[in-house]
Amino acid sequence: MPHYHANGKLLISGEYLVMNGALALAIPCSKGQSLLVEEGKDAAQLHWTSLLVDGNPWISTEINPEELLHAAKSQDSDLIKVLKAAVRLRPDFMEQLRGKAATTQLEFSPDWGLGSSSTLVSLIAQWSGADAMEINRMVFGGSGYDIACAKSWMPIFYRLDEEGPVFDTVHFTPPHAAQLMLVHLGVKQSSREAVASFQMDSKQFREETEIISEISEALLFCDDFPDFLTLLDEHEQVMQYVLQTERVQTRLFNEFPGVVKSLGAWGGDFVLAGADMDPAAIRSYFEERGYTTIIPYEEMVLLKKPSRKNKRI
Repeated sequence: MPHYHANGKLLISGEYLVMNGALALAIPCSKGQSLLVEEGKDAAQLHWTSLLVDGNPWISTEINPEELLHAAKSQDSDLIKVLKAAVRLRPDFMEQLRGKAATTQLEFSPDWGLGSSSTLVSLIAQWSGADAMEINRMVFGGSGYDIACAKSWMPIFYRLDEEGPVFDTVHFTPPHAAQLMLVHLGVKQSSREAVASFQMDSKQFREETEIISEISEALLFCDDFPDFLTLLDEHEQVMQYVLQTERVQTRLFNEFPGVVKSLGAWGGDFVLAGADMDPAAIRSYFEERGYTTIIPYEEMVLLKKPSRKNKRI
């Protein structure tokens, strides 16, 4: 019984401007999504079940593999679009789908923005042997950093250059990591829509792209906690100018005695909060304001020894 796994992701630096070539720092998460492939009851069909983190079904459907040969339609679900892309890239994959029962299991809430779509792409790419980046390009677009995180066992530096996406694993161990918390704002933000909107209105932002790249590098090598927080703050200032959008700390947490940085698309999902104070006090600050999903950074980041060095994908 084939079994596959893909990691969730968080973008620490480089949101939006990664599309302009900025160096981005991203981490694979300890929570992801798995896929189990078993023999099904119908020899001609693919039975697909997607389970939420609590085990309840999110999707339960019968799929005729022959239908996957048709061009993708706007009304197709993301699942069908991804399967169609995989079949297009690997025509032999269609035969592997017949008579199978595929079950995915999310390890996080789909509202968290940790990559329910990118992990799905990675899982189907692993099963089919198709290129995950190419599936992502055909179906979702975006920078692809989340696809890189899905199979990385370490944080990564990620950049788009003239030849396409490039990433390298890095040893990112922020100072005083126990004083860093990930807080979910309770709002699901579509990164696809946010990036599309940014690209539509984007100027070149060459200077800002260079500054963000410098901040990404500085974050990697910073071993002083106040300096680390200053870098996060500078990143927010640059992106506030680029996006012409009020930063989340000013809008929601103006009295927080530290720094609150948006992660990924602004306006929702997780923020990274850090302050030179007891971790319990940081948690209490956000709990008192009604936020219930507060996860220590050290619990969210994936901590596994890499089996190999990642290369261009």
